[in-house]
Amino acid sequence: MSETTPLFDAEPDLVDRIFEYLLTEIPDIADQADKLKRAVRAEFKGDRYYIADKPATVRQHQVSQVLSLFDGRNATEVARRLGIGRSTVYRILKQSGTAKNVPVFLEMTQRQR
Repeated sequence: MSETTPLFDAEPDLVDRIFEYLLTEIPDIADQADKLKRAVRAEFKGDRYYIADKPATVRQHQVSQVLSLFDGRNATEVARRLGIGRSTVYRILKQSGTAKNVPVFLEMTQRQR
């Protein structure tokens, strides 16, 4: 008796991995899992999504903290107090438009060019 080899070794996709997780957390849905997977695939097929490490509310809270603590010259201190990198502080400042008025930030970005 010969064994058939698969044409390719398919790794589980995101839907499969999410349902594996859900089934460990909610075993009662096992009998509906295939139907639910098909529904999820039909709803989101072809779309590409980014799954952030933190929810948007956490990110917004971090932005608020940086903006409230930053005084124009204390990026290192803000980063230390919040447990984030100095580059994250500068990125938040740049994205919020605050950095345009900060001489230290302007000087740093000019040196990087």
